[in-house]
Amino acid sequence: MKLTCSQMEVLISFYLEGDLSSSLKKQVEEHLEECSLCKTKYNVIEALLGDMQESVSTLGEYSSQKNFTKSEQYQLFKTNMSAYIDNELPESEKLKIKKFTISNKHARNELEKSYRIRKLINDSYLKTKNDSRADFTRSTLKQLQLEEENSLNFHPAIKLLIVFTISVLVLSTIVLVSLSV
Repeated sequence: MKLTCSQMEVLISFYLEGDLSSSLKKQVEEHLEECSLCKTKYNVIEALLGDMQESVSTLGEYSSQKNFTKSEQYQLFKTNMSAYIDNELPESEKLKIKKFTISNKHARNELEKSYRIRKLINDSYLKTKNDSRADFTRSTLKQLQLEEENSLNFHPAIKLLIVFTISVLVLSTIVLVSLSV
């Protein structure tokens, strides 16, 4: 059984964590070799995870040296980062976040990663939306085709009744013709 791209979206994280059986792992690897879109998603997720792990360790070192994560600016940045990305902050708050991000390499990296994750999620949503629309269209056409085929086919009992009726008519005609001769 070959995996679909939708199944791969679910399995990639398990694959990266090594939580798949050997046969499922093999199927995932085969799909990644064949599907460039899934391979690209896999590479992006793997790179993001690597960057996040590196960033966490770097951030840990930085925070221990300069109390980075305890600073008021960092707390403001972390609290408002999602609203900043979604453009939901007033201009004064946006300006504070921009200044902090420009002046702080770690904050800039976090913001860039958040944007990448958001883009990946958005791309996956659009693909799933388009796939489901195509699947719905395909299933509707298939259902209409089946209904059309079913309307042309008779139930087996009706077929039997028609055959029986035709047989009786043919036999009756033969008997009447033989009697009249």
